[in-house]
Amino acid sequence: MRHVSIVNIAVSLLIANICFIIGAAVAEQEQPTSVWRCSSAVFFMHFFYLALFFWMLMSALLLFYRTVMVLSQMSRAKMMVIAFIVGYGAPLLIAVITVASTAGPQNYISKRNACWLNWHESKALLAFVVPALTIVAINLVVLIVVLYKILRRGVGVAIQPDEKHALVVNARCVAILTPLFGLTWGFGIGTMVSHDFGIHVVFALLNSLQGFFVLVFGTLLDIKV
Repeated sequence: MRHVSIVNIAVSLLIANICFIIGAAVAEQEQPTSVWRCSSAVFFMHFFYLALFFWMLMSALLLFYRTVMVLSQMSRAKMMVIAFIVGYGAPLLIAVITVASTAGPQNYISKRNACWLNWHESKALLAFVVPALTIVAINLVVLIVVLYKILRRGVGVAIQPDEKHALVVNARCVAILTPLFGLTWGFGIGTMVSHDFGIHVVFALLNSLQGFFVLVFGTLLDIKV
């Protein structure tokens, strides 16, 4: 299941970044920015960046399930259904509600030569910020609980060595990627509310490294992979 999560995190990040590039190209080449083209790019950016965070949430919940609820046995099929409903269903619901609630006055997208959610008029950006930061907070709490359980004496009795290795790999992945994604989009929000060039540089740098960190901590440092 941790590999399913990593694959979907990578796919979501890939598609979201492609939409990000398309949105940037639309904003640069079309002045004034085409509402229809920009709105399409923003919708898929919003959806897939949220999916990225919700799949990170699923990785953390999987950690919690395998560490805290060691006596509970859930089938793989049931896990997969829950993971895909949360991983893609919740982001889709949020993205659709955001479009519907801002469609009337056309305040869905930014009107400041950038293809992204509106901030100054409708505060549509909160539909990304609130879920993302909430997931970061939940993941950090789950990590504290999981690390306590793993390090506590006697946990090895309930968890086999291979399983314990998988938990450690997954915990390390969540521990690195959660703050990275949270910090990146903290600066991403800053680019919408500030014109400071330094914030834009830091956001671009962190954003460009997300895929690299997924590769290193989600794949290359996993011995089985």
